[in-house]
Amino acid sequence: MKFRISKVLSISSFFIAIALLFTGCPHNTNCTGEIKCVDLATGDPIVGATIKIYVTPPAGFYPCNGGQVSEITLTSGSSGTASFCLALPATPSVLVTAGSQTGSGVIATEVGQTVSVTIKLK
Repeated sequence: MKFRISKVLSISSFFIAIALLFTGCPHNTNCTGEIKCVDLATGDPIVGATIKIYVTPPAGFYPCNGGQVSEITLTSGSSGTASFCLALPATPSVLVTAGSQTGSGVIATEVGQTVSVTIKLK
């Protein structure tokens, strides 16, 4: 009888541990990207730059606020940066314009991480 009770307890403990592993703590599955816009010649941040984050159709990506889009447009703030959040990892292209200056690049987001890229405008 003792053997059966210990076996039942060990099996029960195993299933409880598995349940806690998958439901015990929430994991951050969002992917955050940060774009910094700077002047190529001076290195100064560019405030008010238009930042276009896009993928070529028919592909798309998923912002944290829901839906599927092929483009997000942002404006750089007082430090020359703008942030965005994606629900799934993606590698969109980035195009930045400020007056006659332009710059481009790519950003590869990662789950649970904030990935930064600096775009130099000329």
